[in-house]
Amino acid sequence: PTYYEDGDHDSEILLSPDGGVGMMHDQKVESSVLTNAIVPETHEQITESFGLGLDPTSTVDKPLSPLTSPPRTPPPSSTQLSPTSTILPPLPPLPTSSEVHLSSQKLLRVQGEVDELRRLVQKEQILLEQEQLLVLEETTRLKAIMSQVEQLHGEIEEINRAFGIERVHIFRSNFRLEAHRISLLQQLQFVFPIKLIPIDIPQNISSFASSANVSTTNRTVPQYTIAGVPLPNDVHSPSVADDQVSSALGFTCHMVALTSKYLGISMRYPIVCKFSRSAILDNEQRRIISGNGNGHKTTYAVYPLFRERVVEREQLDRGCELLNRNVECLLKMRNVEFRKDWNVLAKIDCLMIQLVEGEDIAFAASR
Repeated sequence: PTYYEDGDHDSEILLSPDGGVGMMHDQKVESSVLTNAIVPETHEQITESFGLGLDPTSTVDKPLSPLTSPPRTPPPSSTQLSPTSTILPPLPPLPTSSEVHLSSQKLLRVQGEVDELRRLVQKEQILLEQEQLLVLEETTRLKAIMSQVEQLHGEIEEINRAFGIERVHIFRSNFRLEAHRISLLQQLQFVFPIKLIPIDIPQNISSFASSANVSTTNRTVPQYTIAGVPLPNDVHSPSVADDQVSSALGFTCHMVALTSKYLGISMRYPIVCKFSRSAILDNEQRRIISGNGNGHKTTYAVYPLFRERVVEREQLDRGCELLNRNVECLLKMRNVEFRKDWNVLAKIDCLMIQLVEGEDIAFAASR
């Protein structure tokens, strides 16, 4: 290689045999001079820039005389540079040790955060897999439950269908039972007809007076009869004979007992039907002290439903009251309206009309 001196820049230009060019700077030359230098790219540009006056046809390997120095020419200005020349960018400053330490700490911190995030991501992935397994199990369980629900729905439909069939059968059975009851009550109504007919009641009558010595007048009063036998509101009325009152009460007891049996309604007070010598029972619980100090016994009080001289008035009244209670129980069980002051035969007739004919007849106030 051949060296050239440059007096203005205290540097030497190095020409290599392959046509390259280089510059060897003196130690006193600042770095800014080197960074701002313009390096020609071709051999012609080098010779033109430094004014060496070399022939382009001459070889570069021909050495120059070291005693002869080329004429100095001013460096080309920025406007005279070749369009193909390149301007080198300034070099960045070198980092200090503190900056390097901070950068390493920051890098370590970022690396730790990345590792922590990776660990959290792995943990979340594991939890997600577990939740997916749980969801799969729950889905399987729900499918099983849904299948069971569908099976239960099918069974419920079958039960409802069977229930509907049974309900129709029960409805038909109840209808047939009610029709049979109506038929029996019609027969009972035919055997013991209840009518309201006017009856002539003699006035100024006395049981101890002779009919030949006492003048009497008749008064027509409407009165209920059962099987043609009158039953007055007051069973102690002297206008009706004792045997007629006893027979009417016996027919009434028999009709009430059969009606209770046909309707399937138990009576509160049992009736002993013996026609004109009927009776009614009132169960009374009496406490009897036994050996251990406890105990009770149920006894029945028998009240007559016939009128005789030997029958006490209070006992007959009590028997008629219990009979009225049985009739009212039947009326209430069949939802038939009535009034307390009605005759017992009027109440039974109202019940029969309601059950047999299905009519709700408003009775007159006289009843």
